[in-house]
Order: sequence, then C-alpha cells, then structure tokens
Amino acid sequence: MFQIIQSELYRIRKNRLFFLCLLLSTFFMFAYALTYHYDTVKTAGLTGGIASLNGFTEFLFSDYSLVIPMTIFQLIYVTEDYQKGIHEILFMKGVSRFDFFFGKLLALWIATLFYLIFSFFMAYLFILSTWIKQPYIEFSLTGICGYLILQILCFIGYSSFLWLLSCLIPYRNIVLVVSFFLLGTLYLYLTKISTALDLEYSLYKYWIVGLSDQMEINLSMIQLSATLITIAAYILFPTGAAYWIYQKADLRKHERR
Repeated sequence: MFQIIQSELYRIRKNRLFFLCLLLSTFFMFAYALTYHYDTVKTAGLTGGIASLNGFTEFLFSDYSLVIPMTIFQLIYVTEDYQKGIHEILFMKGVSRFDFFFGKLLALWIATLFYLIFSFFMAYLFILSTWIKQPYIEFSLTGICGYLILQILCFIGYSSFLWLLSCLIPYRNIVLVVSFFLLGTLYLYLTKISTALDLEYSLYKYWIVGLSDQMEINLSMIQLSATLITIAAYILFPTGAAYWIYQKADLRKHERR
C-alpha cells in the first residue's frame, strides 16, 4: 500500500490540474483578504472596530470557495483511472484491490491536507500583509488552531464522500454535475427545512459542507461532540460503502467504455 501512496502522490505532484486548483485557491484567499479587510476594518474603523484574526478565519469558510477547487480536482483525478485503465494494469501486476483502494484514498487525503495548509498559509499571508499597520489584532491562537484542525477533518470527510460518489458514478461529466447539484440543492433545502422547524442545530450542519460552512470558533468546543460524530460518520460510512462498491464493480467494463 505504501508504494501505491507514493505513486499516487507522485502523480498528483505532476498533475497540472492540482496546481491550477492551488492557483485558484490563492486567488480566492487574496479576494477573501481584501473583502474582509474592507468590510470589517475600513468600515468598522468609523465605529472603533478592530481587526480580528478569529473573524477572518471563520470568513475563510463562509462559502464554497475552498470546496470548489478540491471537488473539481478530486473527481477528475479519480475518474481518470477508469478512462486510462489504470486499475487493470495494476491488478495484472499483482496489486490487490484493497491496497489500491486505500492507498489512493490516503494519497487523496494527504493532497487535501496539503491543499488546505497551502490555502491557510496564503490567506494569513495576505491578511497580515494588509493589516501590517494595524495597531492591534484580536486573535486566539489555540482557538484558531483547534478550529482549523476541525475544518481539516471536515474536508477529509468531504473527500471521503466524493470518493464514494466517484465509485457510484465513474463517469467524469456526470459525477461533476451531480456533485455540484448536491452542493446547491442541499444548501437550499436543508437550510429552509431547518428554518421552518426552528431547529437550534441546523440540519444543514449534518451535511459535511454545511458543518464546515457554519462552524464558529467560539462554539466549536461546545459543539465538539456533535461535530466529531458528524465528521466520523462522513469518513467511515462513505469509505466503507465505497469499498464495498469497489469490490463488487466490474472495473474492466468501465475501462472499455
């Protein structure tokens, strides 16, 4: 399995799409820094507001800007295996389905971790450069670090969900349409249902992207149990279901298509 992980990480490093997604994420982080600076520091300056690194950290996850590049890369990268017949080549060389499945999944998780750490670094670089003349910046280092760790776990859970989706629908164009349809539809309907039922813990937070989107630093420790259970469910159940599907799938049939 270790060789599969090494091989997949090498392929990811050489994949142009991955670097394009990093560039797209860098643009989003730059836009976030400028927008947050203008909305909270420039305007709040009239009322004595201060720069808040905690607030900026939450702002990074206020929409799908970090989710979209990751979704595009993972789905295109995974479905590429079916088009190029990589499964059959590796199986002929004696690689087991178990090793290939979990080796590739772990490599994708590592790539997701790198993608997020890179994005965080660029985001804080941009905002701190913008705030270089700020006399005081409010922040809680332990709160921010704990919050970012939970966000990373959320994205690992989302990566597992995308892995399941790509096993269910191993066709690039279709799975891309389905994934973005789910992103929009679940946001619209789950938020409306939660509002109608006047729920304190929104149903949207049980959708892993919604959990990331609505997580707050001040409440992250209070809601830690529910957060970890939700994340664990999105890591374990999609991975287990995807492995069952992968074991049963006739991969050669997909390759011929």
